[in-house]
Amino acid sequence: MITLKDISVRCKCSVATVSKALNGMPDISRETAQHIRQVASQMGYMPNAAARTLKTNRSHTVGLLMCQRDENIWTHDFFSTVAAGIQEVMEQSGYDVTPINSQRLETLGEVIQYCVYRGYDGIVVMSAGFHREEMQKLLESKLPMVSIENTFPRRGAVLSDNLQGTGELVRLAYEKGHRKIAFIHGEDTSVTRSRMQSFRGACAELGLKIPEEYLRAALYHDRRSAAREAKALLALDEPPTCILFQDDYSCIGGLDLLRREGIVLPEKLSYAGYDGIKLAQLFTPRLTTYRQNVSAMGQEAARMLREAIEAPDSFLPRYVTIPGQLVAGESIREL
Repeated sequence: MITLKDISVRCKCSVATVSKALNGMPDISRETAQHIRQVASQMGYMPNAAARTLKTNRSHTVGLLMCQRDENIWTHDFFSTVAAGIQEVMEQSGYDVTPINSQRLETLGEVIQYCVYRGYDGIVVMSAGFHREEMQKLLESKLPMVSIENTFPRRGAVLSDNLQGTGELVRLAYEKGHRKIAFIHGEDTSVTRSRMQSFRGACAELGLKIPEEYLRAALYHDRRSAAREAKALLALDEPPTCILFQDDYSCIGGLDLLRREGIVLPEKLSYAGYDGIKLAQLFTPRLTTYRQNVSAMGQEAARMLREAIEAPDSFLPRYVTIPGQLVAGESIREL
């Protein structure tokens, strides 16, 4: 069995340096760490996870919690990309990343109990769609935690620039001649409230008076509720000429459901999504959307969580906003 001592002899360095390299510690150079890891791999070194846990009092495992309707992390466009960014950074630092199956909480108990059961060093909350009491117990615990697109007292968070994105879509539609712009927003979350603020602010800035019936609530990542609200908008005496949807998936899926119902979409109806998923750019007309830098969000969340785990005494919880980018496709037409 290959030991740290064997690797240190081959690399002509101390056992401590080898240990730091294999555990992703930042106080040795990148070149040295890369060389040691390469030698360890060539020698067939396999770390003893149990021994490492006993020595460091850490499992080097973090959890990803997402509570979303009938979906898991890997089937959701947004959260799967966030998770990939988290995994990339955490694995480079020697941590394993494990999704938390919210369905198992019914048998294993509360979220914090689940985390203790699995021995997580920390957790990334990717959707706070579970009971507030559950969330409060997690917040009151000492478990390091970082959230995505939600903010909590005394905890770090990574956010997309929701205040900027929707406003840019409104201004683009205005530049193309649209004055009747409707907004199908998501359910009541901090993300939705930011986007609503952005929408209302941009409309006021442009002198647009948007009737209340142009503001419709639907569910995120739900094509049926998007189709229902779009259908209601099109049935108005003065329907909008442009509809902003809550996300790309709901936009594409919702409009497709309307077509299947035999509803002929008027030629002058323009529309836009939100998120910037890759699939959306394969449709004709190419979807206008606001692309969130989702991978960067995951990477930043991972770096923040790693800091909270490894330097708890000096870690300062903070909110980091990651800017996105307007993608001017072809689905908002000139009037």
